[in-house]
Order: sequence, then C-alpha cells, then structure tokens
Amino acid sequence: MRDQDKAALETFLDSSIDRPLLGLVYGRRRIGKSTMLVEQAERRGGFYFEAIRAETPVQLERLGAALGEHLGVGRLALGDWEEAVGALLRLGEQSVVPVILDEFGHIIAADPSVESILTAALGPGALRTSASKARLILCGSAIAMMRALTEGEAPLRGRAGLELIMQPDDFRIAATRLPVGAGLETAARVFAVIGGVVGYATDMVNFDLPSGKADIDRWIVDRVLSPAATLQREATTLLAEDPSLSGKSNLLHHAILGAIANGSVTAGAIANKVGRQVSNIDLVLRRLIEAGFIVRHEDPIRKKRPLYALADSFLQFHYAVIEPYGAALRERDLRTVWSDRLEAVFSSRVRGPVFEEMARVWTANFASDVTMPNRDHVGPSFVSIDGVDHELDVVVAGTGDAPGDREIVAVGEAKSGEVMTTRHLLRLERARTALGANASHARLLLFGERMDERLVQLAAERDDVEIVDLDRLYTRD
Repeated sequence: MRDQDKAALETFLDSSIDRPLLGLVYGRRRIGKSTMLVEQAERRGGFYFEAIRAETPVQLERLGAALGEHLGVGRLALGDWEEAVGALLRLGEQSVVPVILDEFGHIIAADPSVESILTAALGPGALRTSASKARLILCGSAIAMMRALTEGEAPLRGRAGLELIMQPDDFRIAATRLPVGAGLETAARVFAVIGGVVGYATDMVNFDLPSGKADIDRWIVDRVLSPAATLQREATTLLAEDPSLSGKSNLLHHAILGAIANGSVTAGAIANKVGRQVSNIDLVLRRLIEAGFIVRHEDPIRKKRPLYALADSFLQFHYAVIEPYGAALRERDLRTVWSDRLEAVFSSRVRGPVFEEMARVWTANFASDVTMPNRDHVGPSFVSIDGVDHELDVVVAGTGDAPGDREIVAVGEAKSGEVMTTRHLLRLERARTALGANASHARLLLFGERMDERLVQLAAERDDVEIVDLDRLYTRD
C-alpha cells in the first residue's frame, strides 16, 4: 500500500473529536484496502466485519455473531439495521475506535435503506444523545457505487470526513515486489502485464514472479495465459461484480474496452469500432470511467480532444492479448503460441501504451523541479506536420485556462521496444517547430529502454534535451 493512503487513514482515525465520524475507503479489488483496514483495526482494538453477498437477515445474523464475539458476550440478536448501527456506534462509547464494514456494497444491495439509517444515526439529532467516538469506515470495491454514496442528493452527502480512493501502485512501487536482482527490464515488462494491483503480484500468481528477463516468458505463460491461471478471467470477473455495469450493456462494455486496448482511443474511433454513434456510447464511456475501468486524458494544449485509455496495464493486457485470442489460448502448446503469435501483440499493443503512460507518470510525479519547473498539465496530444497528424506521447503545458494559450513546457516521445536514436530527436524537433511560438522553449524528452550512444552524447551537449532511460525512470528524477 502507498504511504499516503495509510497516512490519510491514520489522520482520520487519530482525530480526537468527541463524536462519531464517517469515512469511505474504496478502490479496485485486491488493491490492498482490506489488508490496510484489518491492520488498523487489530492495532487499535477496533472491529472489522466483511459482508457477503446475502439477504439482510443473513447479513445481520453474521454481524451479530461477529460483534458478540468481539465483545465477549456471545451472539447478539440484531433485528434490523437501525439496531445494528446503534450497536456498532456504541463500540466507541469509551474511546476512539475504528469500526469497519467491508464490502459495503453487499449490504446496500440487500437493503438500500441502510444509507438513510446511517445518515440519521450520524445526524445532529442523534449526536445530541450519543457519546460515541466510533470511527465508522465503509469500504467497497464497486467504485461507482461507493462514490455515489456522497454525491448529488445521496443521504450521506456531507457526512463523510474521509473519502480515500485507493489506486493501483505506480511502476516504482510495483518493482519492489520482484525478486532481488530481477532487473529493471523485468520490472517494466511485468508491470505491463499486471500493473500495480498488489493482489496480482501475490496471491493471484501464487506468489510467483519472474526472477529475471529470461524467466518472463515462462511466467506469462504459466501465471497469466494458462487456462489454470486465475488472472485469465480476472477482468471479466471485475466487470461482472460491479453493479453499475450489469445489465443489457454488458457486451458493449467489453467491446469498448477492447476497442481502446487495440488502438481506438478517441470517442469517434471507439464508436466506429463498436458500430455505434458517438452519442450512443457517451453514457457508457462515462459509466466505465466512474467505475474505474477507463481514464480520460485531457489534451494539455487543445480543446475537446480527449484521449481514452484503460485504467491500468492489466486491463490493457487482457483486452489486447487474452480476450481476442481466447481460442489460441486453449491450444496445448501455449509457449509456442506465445512466442509465435502473442509476444508481438504484447510488444505493440501493451508494452508501448503502458510505457507511454509510465513516461507521463514520471514527468508529472518524479521529474525534479529543475527538469520540469512547471507541469500543470501533462498528457498526450498531437501535432500536424505537413498536413498529417502525429501523436505526441508526452506534452507538458503550463498555467492557463484556455488550452491553446498555454506555454508548452516540454514534448516527449516514449519507445519501449526499440533503441532511441538521433532520428527520434529530429522527430521531436520537427514537432516542436510545428507547435509554434508557444513551444519555442520546450524541452525535448526521450524515454526508452535502450539509448544509442550518439544520442546520449548529443543530449549531454544540449540543455534542451533530456534522456530518460530505465534507470532514471525508476530511480532518479
């Protein structure tokens, strides 16, 4: 888990205010939410309860048993959720204590009135008669549903003092899970397959990660592509478990994710790929963004030219490699299928887009202030050269409300599978010129796994060129 997530949670739990407080913690499954919450509950003498997919009487029976065991009084009979919430808040009568309801989505699915019951229990009227110092935390994996708890006219709007949205770890944190000595090339390729979800690097690969570059193909075949690998069905399961994505649009959800993974990254291109009008997919796109499956990249320098990407590299791998080639993955000799057919797809459809996003993350989060003193807007864009649009992997723009008026601070190109040479530098120089006066002082960023010696020498002689190889990407600013 990331240090800032833990720090935010501890700040909430450490509050000394003499009243009950409500917090929300949510994010993708297997991201480390429950591990973090259980650790805090155990350390602070709190109460942790994980709901299951069941009707309300079963939920209350299980909660009564767990609560009674926690108090050492035997099973409690809880007649309804109003009684249950009262019992939970009484846990904080003597001191500040965390009270955690995990998989809260199952509770709401069985009884939507629980939202209003919590609102009443935490409202001004109830607080006048309550001496509780409970820190009630609702945790869930259905991102859209959890976010809706405090949006618009939802009963709990304005009640939560913490809304912690946990994201997958970045590529630097993910690399720390690899065996010692695995190397940065291995780290980059593993990240392109499973991203930064901690559960994908532990339980779901049987705690087996490649020991080095020579072990990557074996690992991908055995732990991701094999019919026995739990990761092969993970993306489909994620969508099926999210109530906001169930229903008639299920096939369209998968089609849109597949279109993006395979290169259709504008609304028009996505709509064309799935055979719909842009207006017909707008709501579905927004639903997938709210549910945490798609991210919308705003163009730093142009209006209304957003590009869409899958939210993490595991989804990219699934929809570019696993889903389109399901029949081939049922063949016996998976190693041959991988080496002869799918490795090339992985390199072009997965490693490339993932490496480009890594470059943007480094630019936004890890580059020093000397390298990047102004980076208010970082994202992909395009430039027209001789009447032809060319994609720009990284564009950094400064302040300004109107995208077209912003100073272009830097322009970058990222390539994972080829040696970066002076040819790439010349292409960036042409792009900078084509962008006009706003880019006249822009730095040129070249991201790559391998760098040509002549390019490195040339960059050392210039103050407007930055070389970002794997070592700098992972360890330096």
